[in-house]
Amino acid sequence: MSHEKRFLVWKRHHRRRKAAKAKVKLYEEGKLSYEQLPALAREFLRRKRRMTSRTASA
Repeated sequence: MSHEKRFLVWKRHHRRRKAAKAKVKLYEEGKLSYEQLPALAREFLRRKRRMTSRTASA
């Protein structure tokens, strides 16, 4: 039972992350504005920008 619950939670979480990553990709292509991004996609974008600025400065 607990395995099934964990699987369902993973699946829901995975779906949300997958959709957010797709939105980030659309934003980078210029098809979406920053205001249209969901909160999770904005978080991914912030994280991505932080990593790119870190590697550029190092």
